[in-house]
Amino acid sequence: MSNPQDQKPWKAEYAKSGRSSCRTCKSPIASETLRLGKMVQSTKFDGLMPMWNHAACILKKANQIKLLEDVENLESLRWEDQQKIRKYIESGGGGGGGSSSGSAAKSDSKTVKDTKCGIEVSQNSRATCKDCGQKIIKGEVRISTKPGGQGAKGLAWHHAKCLMELSPSIDVYKLSGWNNLSSSDQSAVSDFAKKGGSDTKIETEEGKESTQQQTSKGGIKRGKDVDSERKSKVAKAKGDVSVGSAMLVKSGEACDLEKKMETQSKELWDLKDDLKKHVTTTELREMLEANGQDSSGSEIDLRDRCADGMMFGALGLCPICSGFLRYSGGMYRCHGYISEWSKCSYSTCEPNRIEGKWKIPEETNNQYLKKWFKSQKGKKPVRILPLPSPRKSAESQMIASQHHHSSNSENLRDLKVAICGLPNDSIAEWKRKIDGIGGVFHAKVNKDTNCLVVVGSLNDEAEMRKARRMKKPIVREDYLIDCIERKKRLPFDMYKVEMIGETSSMVTIKVKGRSAVHEASGLQDSGHILEEGKSIYNTTLNMSDLSTGTNSYYILQIIEEDKGSDCYVFRKWGRVGNDKIGGTKLEEMSKSDAICEFKRLFYEKTGNPWEAWEQKTIQKQPGRFFPLDIDYGVNKQVPKNKKNDADSKLPPPLIELMKMLFNVETYRAAMMEFEINMSEMPLGKLSKSNIQKGFEALTEIQNLLKISNPDPSVKESLLINASNRFFTMIPSIHPHIIRDEDDFKSKVVLFFNLGFGNET
Repeated sequence: MSNPQDQKPWKAEYAKSGRSSCRTCKSPIASETLRLGKMVQSTKFDGLMPMWNHAACILKKANQIKLLEDVENLESLRWEDQQKIRKYIESGGGGGGGSSSGSAAKSDSKTVKDTKCGIEVSQNSRATCKDCGQKIIKGEVRISTKPGGQGAKGLAWHHAKCLMELSPSIDVYKLSGWNNLSSSDQSAVSDFAKKGGSDTKIETEEGKESTQQQTSKGGIKRGKDVDSERKSKVAKAKGDVSVGSAMLVKSGEACDLEKKMETQSKELWDLKDDLKKHVTTTELREMLEANGQDSSGSEIDLRDRCADGMMFGALGLCPICSGFLRYSGGMYRCHGYISEWSKCSYSTCEPNRIEGKWKIPEETNNQYLKKWFKSQKGKKPVRILPLPSPRKSAESQMIASQHHHSSNSENLRDLKVAICGLPNDSIAEWKRKIDGIGGVFHAKVNKDTNCLVVVGSLNDEAEMRKARRMKKPIVREDYLIDCIERKKRLPFDMYKVEMIGETSSMVTIKVKGRSAVHEASGLQDSGHILEEGKSIYNTTLNMSDLSTGTNSYYILQIIEEDKGSDCYVFRKWGRVGNDKIGGTKLEEMSKSDAICEFKRLFYEKTGNPWEAWEQKTIQKQPGRFFPLDIDYGVNKQVPKNKKNDADSKLPPPLIELMKMLFNVETYRAAMMEFEINMSEMPLGKLSKSNIQKGFEALTEIQNLLKISNPDPSVKESLLINASNRFFTMIPSIHPHIIRDEDDFKSKVVLFFNLGFGNET
């Protein structure tokens, strides 16, 4: 599943137009120029947006991009542009992964003389060697380098052996901290400087242990214990050496792979450049359609897909949902939907390719395509995909040689959380889990707490107010679940619980006729919702997609003036429960134009004609909004007793005046004001039929939770699908995957609070 936490903080691409401007230098970014965008939450719509910069402007700054894994679409760039970003990270620009090429190593050797160096024994296992990419284990001798003029963030760590091999001319005796090393460590480092060798590392561990037989309390360990401990240390050191040897072999393989990737990338880009020069956008679309491929998107997208198909063959459809596959993030991913409520999660490194040659449009007159078609080979090569970065590979090797749980503790040891919304026994269980991963549990929010985790309903308002006062993030329990599953701390942004302001939680709704004008339009006192027969031109649309983090609404109304016939089309959109995200638009037009525009927007947002909603035949469409049935308290029609005006002997003008003064419906509509709690009903009071649809989704979740021994991935996919349905029909400011009985029961309570259970 394309989870929101998988969103990378940076995006790299070639500009698809010349409309964007650089946030750094403020000048335009020309079309097809390399640009880097920092992903931030948009204030205009419910989603993330890139803050674009020239790549050169970002790469001039220090500490911008931290890791290669932080850059989306890196592997799709030209090879030389990929290398620029890699070198930026490897040179300490962001404290990223280790060097992956000989040129980077030479660069380190040349610049080390211009840096400040220090030497010490590692006090923990958190640092990573900038040269080999492996963890520097507690007790190993390490050397720090810091380029002149950089602060603490410019500090980089190296194994003593690695740096000695790269820069044998370093005078270790003049390094800061040399005199603080034990004699055995000094001797070992001296040997590294002269000849290196893995055996010296083992001797260093043994020599170091012989000098540390006294405990911190001043007592002396028993000789037998010391001897056994020494043996375990030596065995561990030998294990480290074997891992290092494996890494050397792997680095050779990685170097060979890198050369193949470079050759492939250049061939692919030569083909893209030829397509740009000789083939039009229309011809690209026709070629993709002729081969059964996705033909949507910009010219750059079309060119990428055509080049992939021409070099490696046409892609088959997704085996799960029959959607189109696209190359993204080092693999092929499906961008279709498994149902009208959920996106497809299929991805593969070995996609199915359609046998046969890549086709060109039959009636094309393009000479380049004809010439290429005649020269293409029958058997296509297999696309070489990038391996994990050196840092990831090194970490996986270290995990394989160490205890799994201790590694998890290192990754999550700084996580400090408080939890609210659960009974004491459930909190105790979470406390055990947090302690097990090396985190810290806080009974109450305090200054050291990283975040407040809210489970179930938002009942503990005091603790949440305290967290907001202290500006601590408030997140759903999904945050802890995903941190444990992925074995690292994750950003809070995509897990934050949206909060309604305390002063605006209660809103007064003013009803005129059979509906109510939205207060954000500014016309609630001077206008009313247009009604024509059974048609009421007012709708509230909602869409909750937990796979992408979407929780959006769209309100659409035609407002007619009380005194006159002028009409306005009003729109309001944003994220449910967050007034800082979204916008509004109010357009004046004639009644007929307003109705046409209303119906056009309704179809654009839902994929259904307006008549389908009126006739109750509407069907949810993938990736589209779904209308909610809002209850304004005026559904019940009041019977009208019609009397013949001819029976009255009063003058007609007086009859009309009395009708207006004594019209019960007019007074009833004027008195129709009610308050709703926006924290419980963020998009308005839901009708019973709408709540019934939400209850059906909840029943499906209950059945899924009762299944014994299900396939975990299938169950998760079905729970996401049902949860999407539930939170689309029952809007919430904190949608999440309903995974357990406690959460399910809290939703049942919600239904009773909405009044659903009282009438069933």
